[in-house]
Amino acid sequence: MDERKKRGRKRKKGEVEDEVVTEEEKNKKLQQEIAPSVTGGVLKSYQLRGVQWMMALYQNGYSGILADQMGLGKTVQTITFIAHLMENGVKGPFLVCAPLSTLANWTREISRWCPSMKSLLYHGTKEERAEKRRKHMPRNGESLPVIVTSYEVLMVDISHFKQFKWTYVVVDEGHRLKNHDCKLFKELKKMKIENSLLLTGTPLQNKLPELWSLLNFILPDIFSSLSDFQTWFAFAERENNSDEERDETRIEASPPIVVKKLHDILRPFLLRRMKSEVEKTLPKKTEILLYAQMSKMQKDFDCKLIRRTLEEYLHQAATPGTSRKKRLNNVCMQLRKNCNHPDLLRQEFNQDYDWPPVEQLTAECGKLKFLLDRLLPPLKSRGHRVLIFSQMTKMLDILEFCLGERGMPPFRLDGNVKQEDRQEQVITFSREGFVFLLSTRAGGLGINLTSADTAIIYDSDWNPQMDLQAMDRCHRIGQTRPVHVYRLATAHSVECRMLKVANSKLQLETLVINKGEFQHEKDTGKTTLDESDLLSLLRDERSEEEELVQSSEISDSDLVTLLDRTGGCSIDEEKPIRGPGWEIILNKAAKNFLPPAEGSA
Repeated sequence: MDERKKRGRKRKKGEVEDEVVTEEEKNKKLQQEIAPSVTGGVLKSYQLRGVQWMMALYQNGYSGILADQMGLGKTVQTITFIAHLMENGVKGPFLVCAPLSTLANWTREISRWCPSMKSLLYHGTKEERAEKRRKHMPRNGESLPVIVTSYEVLMVDISHFKQFKWTYVVVDEGHRLKNHDCKLFKELKKMKIENSLLLTGTPLQNKLPELWSLLNFILPDIFSSLSDFQTWFAFAERENNSDEERDETRIEASPPIVVKKLHDILRPFLLRRMKSEVEKTLPKKTEILLYAQMSKMQKDFDCKLIRRTLEEYLHQAATPGTSRKKRLNNVCMQLRKNCNHPDLLRQEFNQDYDWPPVEQLTAECGKLKFLLDRLLPPLKSRGHRVLIFSQMTKMLDILEFCLGERGMPPFRLDGNVKQEDRQEQVITFSREGFVFLLSTRAGGLGINLTSADTAIIYDSDWNPQMDLQAMDRCHRIGQTRPVHVYRLATAHSVECRMLKVANSKLQLETLVINKGEFQHEKDTGKTTLDESDLLSLLRDERSEEEELVQSSEISDSDLVTLLDRTGGCSIDEEKPIRGPGWEIILNKAAKNFLPPAEGSA
């Protein structure tokens, strides 16, 4: 009986394996029909559907936006689509315009997935580019390889690119075109382009007019006027029509009607899939907000900044014609620097001189001390690999020094790292590294670091999509382990209010792009702290919920629980978990950035 049961279990296991093989074989067969030259692997079902969507757009003479969530393989879908066109007699030429940090990845992925497809990395000095044009880019445009270049080089050499009639232009990280007045947008408009494809994991970042800008680029005949676009959806200018906010919009019509109308228009031209919907095998990502307490030095700086600002604000309030908001925004940046490290204000230490003892640097900053003393050591002892993101180069300098002194010499990538050195660092880190320091914006694009399973956001970006892109350097296809993201914030500081602004931005994207779950908020499109926000911060106004989670740092026992990835940290998504010093951040289709207040509706 026991032997028969064992044989039965084996047969059942075999049946499951057969089903898996059958699904892969099905995809392989379809891939062979679409693009036989793509031999570097088998695309997933949703990726093949994405290729078919691009094919349908091309057949109908339309351009589009592939807006799959970051990490779902937009690059390989595009390569397969171009291979399909080539195999069906569409000679090109084809152009890929992408951020500098992604260029090597594009050429590498083309070689990997479609070895027969010729590509040219169009970059280098003025002389090197001229030589590449002479050898590989005849003016008649025939037999050109797929040209891969950066935004900056395209704008410099636009006179040469204008000479060709491009069959297809792919703009990677296409949300760079969100401002129709930017130079890249204008230069691309000068080119002769039959069809274009924008790739972006973040189609809507700050304001609805940005979405119109993308649509205007790919479909200028349909979306020719921003004012018409706004009229279609009953958008109106905000009641507070300051110069900086005049172009921000809100939805005033019946929410369900507005959302349905917008989705109906977007559906043919924009394809967006979420990891939770299509990539069932991707390990779970858990995002945790950890609060650090200010050091005595930080509190002193904070009090002085706030007291001085309030005095100046009261003086300006009594003086007609003075600009108060600009002054408040300036102090906002100073407060953010103080949260990262007081030396960003004092600039007493410089890497050109001797650094003080690491104990002095850590004692001066609550976040740095928490990171070095409490967070990194247990992560290292448990065998995790860590990415640390910061927006400020000077902060990366301090982190690099402190980590080296603590016996954890980091790898580093920011805007100053040369193109040829970037991939070498990524490869070396994947073999032997523990910590990788990255600039949020330079390191958040086009870099695959699935060898890491932990991301630490040292300071949050005004634009939450920048942080999401950073996280997805490790939470993407190829990741086999659960990923934890630790977002650090200084308690009772400007950083906490920034997170609220980020929350409203993510709600806006959910409204327009995802499932249409509407929440009517007047400040949905807000991109900076307004005067009342800053004054609230300066007056140290705190809600009961904020006092609960920010009153002290996380306890050792809670930290051990949150570091656990074996399933011991149970999260009830219907009732978000929070406690002194920490919060679990729930991201249901990017709907909620921070959990709602306890007891709220």
